[in-house]
Amino acid sequence: MPLDPPDIRELKAIVDWVNLAQDVRELSIKIGDVELFVSRDGHRNGAAAPAAAAPAPAAAPAAAATPAPAAAPAPAAAPAQISVVDRVESEVFEADMLAANEVLVTAPMIGTFYSSPKPGDPAFVSVGDTVTASTVVGIVEVMKLMNNLEAKVEGTVARILVENEAAVEFGQPLMVITRHG
Repeated sequence: MPLDPPDIRELKAIVDWVNLAQDVRELSIKIGDVELFVSRDGHRNGAAAPAAAAPAPAAAPAAAATPAPAAAPAPAAAPAQISVVDRVESEVFEADMLAANEVLVTAPMIGTFYSSPKPGDPAFVSVGDTVTASTVVGIVEVMKLMNNLEAKVEGTVARILVENEAAVEFGQPLMVITRHG
């Protein structure tokens, strides 16, 4: 059974999570006829050791082991600048574009960004809304797990940089909040 692009993205998200989690030493995943083993020590499979150090190559061998679309490995590339979508137009967003009182809310993990609790519901926040540090501003879904994304600062939503249901990368800018005070 070949892996489709969403499966590959989920595998990459898991490998990235393992890379960030200091207490995980090994991970073994089997989806259909594809098996992925990641080890920080490289004991079971010598080829798996570099995968733990660099999560992007770990997703690529899984894609190469099965007939996947040619575009599937593209998410593994790490762009120098993060492309984001504004609600009005596309642009490249850089952290130095922030004013001194602006805070960038970024994706805590790879997944799918949702601006509302469920389809058809109003968005958690809109441009101009006032938020507290605990205000949920969106959800990032990874492998069917919904992770609330909090503002972490008091302020006003200045810009929303991604569309609802957009695939997001770890560290990708999602919105800008103008800090109060």
